[in-house]
Amino acid sequence: MSTRIILKVLWLRRQLRRRDRWTRRQLEDHQAHALHLLREHAYARSPFYRRLHAGLTDRPLQELPVLTKAQVMEHFDELVTGPSLCLADVEAHLATLRENERFHGRYWVASTSGSTGRRGLFLWNFAEWTTVLASYNRSFDWAGSRAGLTHRTKMAVVSSTTPWHQSARVGASVQSTWVPTLRLDSGDSLESIIERLNGWQPELLVAYASMISLLAEEQLAGRLQISPEFVFSASEVLTDRARRRAEAAWGKKPFDMYAATETAGIASECDLHRGMHLSRI
Repeated sequence: MSTRIILKVLWLRRQLRRRDRWTRRQLEDHQAHALHLLREHAYARSPFYRRLHAGLTDRPLQELPVLTKAQVMEHFDELVTGPSLCLADVEAHLATLRENERFHGRYWVASTSGSTGRRGLFLWNFAEWTTVLASYNRSFDWAGSRAGLTHRTKMAVVSSTTPWHQSARVGASVQSTWVPTLRLDSGDSLESIIERLNGWQPELLVAYASMISLLAEEQLAGRLQISPEFVFSASEVLTDRARRRAEAAWGKKPFDMYAATETAGIASECDLHRGMHLSRI
């Protein structure tokens, strides 16, 4: 991870911590101003948004038409605000993507899995990508974990190592001596995953909800022998049964995280486990 990214993420993390203490009025004022700047930028640079919101540029957000993933992909070239970006070039970039490689040397690119029938492609510049990284780090803060760029914590992530998947892109970006991370693909054999986790002994475990359930069962059976301080579930619904098995396996309640490729971190639990906090800023 570059020093520039580290410093920017740390700065954003401090800003988010301050905003967690804002009053409701401060939060609403900030949101309104940020939304105004975002819409101005879109209308100035995107022919698609100028057409889609014609006559509605001063209307409240809830009165605007819903934008679907299919529309995003169908109108990609006139929707994006970067004049040098086009879908064909982005697709070609993803087809040969290598870890930490950036499109045009500037943009991090990730793709959704296409589980809804059509995958979506999304790009982030430096400032936007550091916001993505900070959004995931925020979940650690809410859980009470000190894991981050200034506290060395051994982490294991069992999700996807496919280069265009956001979890793989985030993992590659945060890999450093401060965040030594074992990244495992959930598609690997369970025996291989268990062997590597046992050898790594993570202090913090992040995995798909389905993997949390499987790993908890392996821990209870004695084949998996790790003692993570924190367990985070992501990407899929964390069922009540999976929660109970995880707590039985590791003696700690897992933390549920809700995120998407399009938005990064959306919501996550804190140490009270009374529901998810929405990442509204």
